[in-house]
Amino acid sequence: MSQLQRLLYILVSLRSPLQRGFLVTSTFLFALPAPAQWQLIADGTRVPWINASNWPADSMHAIALDALHMLQQDGYLFARIDSQNVAEQRIYVTRGSRARVGRIHLVGMSGLDSEALKQSLLLATGQPLTSAFLDASVQRVLGAYATAGYHFASVAVAALAPVTPPYVDVTLSVEEGMQPPLRRVELTGATRTRAGYTRRTTGLVAMKPLVAFNPVQIRARLEATGAFERVGVPRLYAEGDSSIIVHIPVDEAPPGAFDLVLGYERAESGRGALVGTGNLGLRNLFGQGRIFALALHRAPGQVSKLDVEATDPFVLGLPFSLTAHFRGLQQDSTYGRRDYALELGYWLEQSMQFFATLTRQVTRPGLIGLTMIDGRQRIPVATATLAGAGARIRQIDHGISPRRGYLVEMSAESGSKNTDGMIVREDTTREQRRLRQGRLKVQGRVYMLIKRRQTLVVGGETRLLRSREFDESDLFRFGGATSLRGYDEERFRAPFVTRVLLEYRYFLDQVTYGFAFVDAGYVDGRRAPAGVAGWYPGFGLGFQLDTDVGVISLTLAANSETPTALRAHIGMSLGL
Repeated sequence: MSQLQRLLYILVSLRSPLQRGFLVTSTFLFALPAPAQWQLIADGTRVPWINASNWPADSMHAIALDALHMLQQDGYLFARIDSQNVAEQRIYVTRGSRARVGRIHLVGMSGLDSEALKQSLLLATGQPLTSAFLDASVQRVLGAYATAGYHFASVAVAALAPVTPPYVDVTLSVEEGMQPPLRRVELTGATRTRAGYTRRTTGLVAMKPLVAFNPVQIRARLEATGAFERVGVPRLYAEGDSSIIVHIPVDEAPPGAFDLVLGYERAESGRGALVGTGNLGLRNLFGQGRIFALALHRAPGQVSKLDVEATDPFVLGLPFSLTAHFRGLQQDSTYGRRDYALELGYWLEQSMQFFATLTRQVTRPGLIGLTMIDGRQRIPVATATLAGAGARIRQIDHGISPRRGYLVEMSAESGSKNTDGMIVREDTTREQRRLRQGRLKVQGRVYMLIKRRQTLVVGGETRLLRSREFDESDLFRFGGATSLRGYDEERFRAPFVTRVLLEYRYFLDQVTYGFAFVDAGYVDGRRAPAGVAGWYPGFGLGFQLDTDVGVISLTLAANSETPTALRAHIGMSLGL
């Protein structure tokens, strides 16, 4: 039997799942007086030899094995030992041609198509036949089987058969096993969250084969819910009945949170005003991901707002969500408006949802709203009914501080508005009208991880009101902590507003980061009472800090009109 035949015989006889390298045999056996530092001379040139010491003192056999093993891992399958010099502690080898992959055979496959698998995994001929190539090939095949639900499959290098030099055919033997069903999902460390909500959020289906198992995606989906402070790496475990359990270590977030955003604005008279929003939120109610939120807004100019929202993300365990929303706005003694809205959503997948909305708006004038402007009552009594549809996509890696991913939401509403107000012609009479109205809202964010700790955020939003006529109660409010941060709260009111933003973030941990931003808003209010129109750029910096009591943020912002006049916004999110 030749040296190459003996080598291939041992290679074929070894079938470990990962086949970490090539093991060769040699006919050389010499006595070594003591552990020594040897040099490897390949084709007349000294090559680095990592394991060049600490062999048994009485064996040259180990030296030969190590030398050939290192060369063959790099693709020199036909390397041979020429001679050795014990006095100079040198071993001489001839590497020969670097072995290359001939044909690749996948045997033992029935659940997957071998030819399609080879093409999709790029197991091409002509590549150097190294241990790294074999490892990668085995892992690719195992990954394909795991995606198809064969989580107990094993792959081994069954044969290396030399053909036309320097090509060697590779045979990978596959033991597919079975497609075990998913028994259950266990959240280790969770006390409130129900298993059904976890399965629906992650997209895992019980008692069916676990296909396309993606631990990174599962972890990101749970983190994006905001119901957990920490989500570990999901792992698979086998049950005794050949089923699978998914274990996910988690730390649940507090069941409630109080969010507070405060700002201080200087009035033209020199006196300041405190503005802001307080939001009390109860999340993951009854362990089913339900949310209840109550928000109070303090805006300048004796404006008060109240928002109440309740959401069930999976009604009766079905892929439908239901949200009830109430918004109340009181503009001093000018008018009051009440919005009642219902939203029914359908989860096309865990990160994409289509929804339909139905909104009822009721507007009532105050004493100032009853005054006449240009022969018409400033704010008429009005009721509006609007129906709409939209879509939202949420693909981010963290619910509080995303580093990569994107958010997109768009909606359109259309309906009619009935008004009843006074009008002056020859005398004062009552006028009732019916107006068609439409509203469009689009917003989006893209989070790009440019380095390990650095993220670039690009985004914007647009709001558009289409109507033949409108009054100030219909206008969008723009400016402040959640829109144009360099301007006063709700400074602009117009039927068309848009903003683009660019923000750089440098992270210290998962939640804590510093940031600098530039944004620019465009307001078209030429048909509105204020009559403003144009671009309004702003800029600033700040930080977000994760503390034991909650998340605290500070933003310092200014605008191009008064660059030295800073506007400060302080935010706190406290767990309850």
